[in-house]
Amino acid sequence: MTISKNKMIELEKRTIEEFKIDSLILMENAGMGIFREINQYDSFTIICGKGNNGGDGLVIARHLILNGKIVEVFVVGDKETKEFFKNLEIIKKLTDVKYIEDDNFDELIESIEVNEITVDAIFGTGLNRNLNKFYRRLIDTINVHGNYIIGVDIPSGMDADTGEEYGNCVACNVTYAISDIKNGELLNSNVGELKKIYIGIVRYKDE
Repeated sequence: MTISKNKMIELEKRTIEEFKIDSLILMENAGMGIFREINQYDSFTIICGKGNNGGDGLVIARHLILNGKIVEVFVVGDKETKEFFKNLEIIKKLTDVKYIEDDNFDELIESIEVNEITVDAIFGTGLNRNLNKFYRRLIDTINVHGNYIIGVDIPSGMDADTGEEYGNCVACNVTYAISDIKNGELLNSNVGELKKIYIGIVRYKDE
């Protein structure tokens, strides 16, 4: 069973507003769930946008660092959510955070090539616009140089409902769909292997 983007938004909103389960708790559950799936590896490059998808990536990074893994965190983007900001403040106490700017991907390429795993936490299901040249080049860089690529919720650049690409899309080896597999993820092979991560979204029996 899959779910539409709007239905996922509705379920998350109900969980937060009606049942008073804080969005940071859901983010922690998502990050911890993916951490448990990937902690058999030793070295990671984690690329985070500044939205909640990136926040999930920061939670993953924190737990990997606390378990003695080699982790390099890269951040890209402009406007940040409060959940992302909270987790960024935490991760800065644990490691240096690198920022990707001005089409200079040299440091990122070196990190991706050296580390076993690249984690794509740039864009989530909310993406609804064509990617500009910078992001298309960034995604190309990940696809060309990544040894093994893991997607957080959905490959960055993919439409959650249709599976169509907004100019480019990360080609994942495995994608960990948070709470539910999105409709579009069955329509684009760039998701790789698909696995669901339970985070505690409240739903009724008929949903």
